[in-house]
Amino acid sequence: MNQIVDQIPFNKQVFNHFYVGIVITIFYVWISPLVINAGMPGFSVLLIAEIGILLPLVVAHLWRSSKKYDTGINSIELIPYRKKISPKKFLLWTLAGLLGCIVIYIPLFPIGLYLRESIFGWLPEWYFNPTYGTENIDLIAKVFLAGILIDGFIGPVAEEIFFRGYLLPRMAYLKKWAPIVNGVMFGLYHFWQPHNLIALIAIGILLSYVVWKTKNVYLGIAIHCTLNILGGLGGYMAVMSGTMIGR
Repeated sequence: MNQIVDQIPFNKQVFNHFYVGIVITIFYVWISPLVINAGMPGFSVLLIAEIGILLPLVVAHLWRSSKKYDTGINSIELIPYRKKISPKKFLLWTLAGLLGCIVIYIPLFPIGLYLRESIFGWLPEWYFNPTYGTENIDLIAKVFLAGILIDGFIGPVAEEIFFRGYLLPRMAYLKKWAPIVNGVMFGLYHFWQPHNLIALIAIGILLSYVVWKTKNVYLGIAIHCTLNILGGLGGYMAVMSGTMIGR
């Protein structure tokens, strides 16, 4: 795809990559104690943030940007990485992306646990324990089921369309560095998960590379949604078996 897309200067790219994460983090830190004191698990705050902050901010940003184009928010000019690929290639890229993310995450997960204890141990327990706030297993299970929908579909779709569908094509001036820079900033955008930033950056780079290489944002959506759904199902099953959940 040789389509020329309007470019966003690097300083604005930094702002666009980070402002949503900053708002989500402020909301999470501010609201979590209130929600926990009301007897709800802390994980519910992040789900609220995905629906009430991430999704509206992304839609609003894209809507404002669409004013440049006569065809509106669904225009190919707004989300240019929509190149058609065969179902076989789509499946192969998706499976390769999933395997790559899993291979990357497994060795980096213990590093996140170490950083949690050694550097971020001063943060309250609810910051890391999504079930903190209640011992009601039925309630926690319902929240995790909601998470499979919200964090498995709504959040990843919004993130992929914004970060890799909209922002990534607009940093083409970085050439082969574009997916790396985009992936790094996508990982860093998760300010509310400071101990997991290394793993998130690595996964972000891989997702950005897949979308950049194929010029197909739907691959990023498929991989990201599948990863989050698998994580949500794992969390739900762990809760039902009485296992402590951490992130």
